[in-house]
Amino acid sequence: MSDALLEAINPAMFWEYRLVLMRGLAFNAYVFFSSASVALAVGLMAALLRVNRAWPFRWIGTLHVELFRNAPDYIMIVWVHFVLPLLLGKLLGQRIEWPPFVSAVVALGFVYSGYFAETFRAGIQSIPLGHLDAGRACGMSERQILWRIVLPQVVRRMLPEATNQFVSLFKATTIVSLIAVPDLMYQVSMVIQTEMRPLPLYTSAALTYFAVIYVVAGTLRLLSERWRNKIYA
Repeated sequence: MSDALLEAINPAMFWEYRLVLMRGLAFNAYVFFSSASVALAVGLMAALLRVNRAWPFRWIGTLHVELFRNAPDYIMIVWVHFVLPLLLGKLLGQRIEWPPFVSAVVALGFVYSGYFAETFRAGIQSIPLGHLDAGRACGMSERQILWRIVLPQVVRRMLPEATNQFVSLFKATTIVSLIAVPDLMYQVSMVIQTEMRPLPLYTSAALTYFAVIYVVAGTLRLLSERWRNKIYA
């Protein structure tokens, strides 16, 4: 390997700017947790609509799932940040703007709510009807049956698939720099404009993402399997 190539892939540049770049990675985590909260909340509501007995509610839930599950992450982020404020501004007759962070959270949250909705729905429909009948026989309301019988079992059953979706969501946060969210890739781009050395910086960023995702995903899978194997969840 030539000295020029060794110099090009030298990670010392990444280490020199480590504090700035780690702040960017922390912002990735911030976007991830915020988007995951939106995705879980909206996904659960869509799943409950999907299993509702009334067909209008099922239709609304199905429309939500099909719309956002098939929407590309990139397109949604750009559309929510640049187009949606214009549409709302025309409707309300005033100028509307919101921070890039809000656009990223809303876009990713709603995109992945489509996936989580299907995971929730599959978990809900896998609960034996006898469990629901037992709850009704004990005088429990439908709300109590949902929170005390259905959801605890659903969470336990959906953990493996949910872990994969969380990993995909974290990887999707790497494109939020497109709208100037100050994540790791945005910070790397800013440093590259100053130092003009993209190879070591982009390579180190890729390895950093890989290491974080590998460790966190492995830990989550280990903990979820240990929890699911217990007699009581």
